[in-house]
Amino acid sequence: MVFLVNEFKKIQEFVSKKHNLAVIRALLSSAQGIGFNAILKITQPITPRILSLRLKDLEEQKIIQKNLVLGTRPKIEYRLLPKGEKLKKTLIELEKWGKQEL
Repeated sequence: MVFLVNEFKKIQEFVSKKHNLAVIRALLSSAQGIGFNAILKITQPITPRILSLRLKDLEEQKIIQKNLVLGTRPKIEYRLLPKGEKLKKTLIELEKWGKQEL
């Protein structure tokens, strides 16, 4: 497989942005939407401010969606969009590689 330089730079920038993969991994752990505090707990030691920035960035990239869930206590939940779901196989393979090689 041959990577074009510009495409690889985009991939590298996305993957190396601190906590992007941790946030996506947290969202993959939930079949439904997941709240901010639950993501924060899963992705520790990330700070609330950084998590907020990552979520906003991932939302702008159309990787996640922010939903308002109405009820007696309305809440915000986040879920992966199809673009984000496509990362599941890649993250599983990356975890396998890490367990074996690191």
